[in-house]
Amino acid sequence: MAVRSFALAALAALFTMPALADSASDALWAETLAAARKEGSVTVSGPPGALQRNAITEGWAKSYPDIRLDYSGGRGSAVISKIVRERTAGLYNWDIILASTNSVVANLLPIKALAPLRDALIRPDIADDHSWIGGFDIGFMDRERKFLYSAMGRGAEPIGYVNRACLSQSVFGKIEDMKRPELMDKVVWYDPTRSGIGSRNAWVLVQYLGEDWLKDLFLNHKVTFSRDYRQMTDWLIGCVKPVAFGMPYDTLDQMRAAGLGDKVAEMVGKPWSGDVNPGGPGGNESIGWFDQAPHPNAAKIFVNWYLSQPFQDEHARLVADNSRRIDTKPGNPHPERIMQPGVTYQIWANEEATEKVTRLQKTIASWGLERK
Repeated sequence: MAVRSFALAALAALFTMPALADSASDALWAETLAAARKEGSVTVSGPPGALQRNAITEGWAKSYPDIRLDYSGGRGSAVISKIVRERTAGLYNWDIILASTNSVVANLLPIKALAPLRDALIRPDIADDHSWIGGFDIGFMDRERKFLYSAMGRGAEPIGYVNRACLSQSVFGKIEDMKRPELMDKVVWYDPTRSGIGSRNAWVLVQYLGEDWLKDLFLNHKVTFSRDYRQMTDWLIGCVKPVAFGMPYDTLDQMRAAGLGDKVAEMVGKPWSGDVNPGGPGGNESIGWFDQAPHPNAAKIFVNWYLSQPFQDEHARLVADNSRRIDTKPGNPHPERIMQPGVTYQIWANEEATEKVTRLQKTIASWGLERK
């Protein structure tokens, strides 16, 4: 009888504990939301792209119209430099940052500007491994797996773009074709000695074809190196430089939204990176929340909202990208761009990859590239 009673008690506990946990999280959510409404606003630094800005600002306004979102869009390096100066002066003006790994790891983590992300989580489904392709922890971009989190997941990253109005598949159908005479002086690359996608593209190709291959390409095949995204876009569309490496996603999105570059294609998959398979979590909208945030409760609400199924699903649709949340639909349905469970990806955007990219940048700088 005692054994039977114990078994019944254990069975009851099995079904009661999740209910108690949900009840506790619901109570904490209500308490935090009430406090956030009293704070009245949340201050966010995010990507400059119009699609990302609109998805975030309009989505938040629909969900929490009584909590003002002060959103500042800009390139991470410029915004983070400002934040570092402010915090050095004892000013704490920001609640949330949405940015790529490089500038956050290099500038915000050393000054302990960010609080552990898990401290902001309230909703149980968010940290549940079953909610995410690859599990929850794979999304952390910092080595400690604590501060900067990417909810996005790409099955394969494009390493560049080609304008098919100018270059046919027969002339340029794989990365090895880069050294064909037809490609001489037809390639523009965002300065690979600087942080950004351009240097990560270079790192992927070094893993695939080797450093000597890349050095020969850069020095002997008239590759143009630029720090001007607008100029790169004009060259790509106008067929002056029909192959471009290092252009950020939002630049291409804006180009297509304006009805330009309809023949521009992504260089993605085995023909372009072999078995390296760059992908997994990453992007320029990884989330962190600030230590000593001026609106801590509103910041917590934002973190949970941003990582929730409804927003991740809507965000993926609006920006034509894919979330790692298993319960969302792909915003980019191209089979190579959908991250698959059980597949190993070369994560190219976390802190460990960033350190390797940085070492390559220093090597490339020693080659003496000419820039325009």
